[in-house]
Formats: sequence, C-alpha cells, structure tokens
Amino acid sequence: MNDEKKKITDTMITNLLYKLTIISYVKQGDKLYCDNNLNIYIDNSYIPSFSRYIYNQNRDITSKILHDLINDIIYITDFVYKNEISLKKNEKEKIDRQIRTFFKESNSKILKNFYIKLTCSLDGLNNLKLTYNNDISIKTNLDLLIKKIESRIDKLENILVIAI
Repeated sequence: MNDEKKKITDTMITNLLYKLTIISYVKQGDKLYCDNNLNIYIDNSYIPSFSRYIYNQNRDITSKILHDLINDIIYITDFVYKNEISLKKNEKEKIDRQIRTFFKESNSKILKNFYIKLTCSLDGLNNLKLTYNNDISIKTNLDLLIKKIESRIDKLENILVIAI
C-alpha cells in the first residue's frame, strides 16, 4: 500500500494478520520467502535455497516485503483508530454504523488483534535476525523494523484496554 487512500477490507486485514502469524513462527535458522502474490512462507523445503531461487527471492526482497507489510499495518491501524475517534465524536454516525455493521468486528477488536499479532511477530523477527547475524545490512534492517513494530505496539498499548 502506498500513501494514497485505499479501501480497507476485512480480507486485507485478515491477510496482514495471517502474515504476522507466519512471521511469529520463524525459528532461528529459518528463512522466509514470498511467492508472486506476496504470500509469506517459512522455507522448510528439502533444499531450502531452491524454493527461494524458484521465486527469485533473496534477503533484500524479503526485507522490503517485510517493511511494506509493517507500513501497511501502520496505515491500517492509524486509519482504524482515526475512524474510532470520529465515531466517538458523532453519536448519530455511531448508531447508523452499528446497525449497518452489526456482525463486523469492532475497531477496538481489530486493533487488539494487530497488537497481539505484532507482539508475537517480534520473536520471529528476532530469530530471523539471529539467522542473518553475519549480514550487517539485513540485521540492521530487521533492527529498524523491530523498533518500528515496538513503537506501534506501544501506541496501541496506550489506546487500548487489553483484557487477556
């Protein structure tokens, strides 16, 4: 996603949460790859580098895809939060929306899901960082990504009341 306004769909949110879940399962020594549809996979093939070769994947491409993923999540969580704030200001709109979207997830539930999945993804990203310990460029990119995620988690933590 770029900075232009986009319609945020349930499918888009589910897809981002799914990708964060995959990242959370990364163990030290695992590597990620993406297919042409930008789906993220842990490369557990018999010859690990082969699947990454087939999809023309390398660490730099994977790093860019991870950054794009987190930027999309930041965009969506900002949008959802701003939407919630505007709803609180306009009672009539809130009632109308509750009627139209009765079975949809609430904004706070969406933000809580992102909070949980982002928190879980940190373990996988730290394991990925250990995998690429000898590659300073990738390690630095992952450090920056982790800091960005931690910042978003802090922001979400400050606006949500999380009952676990």
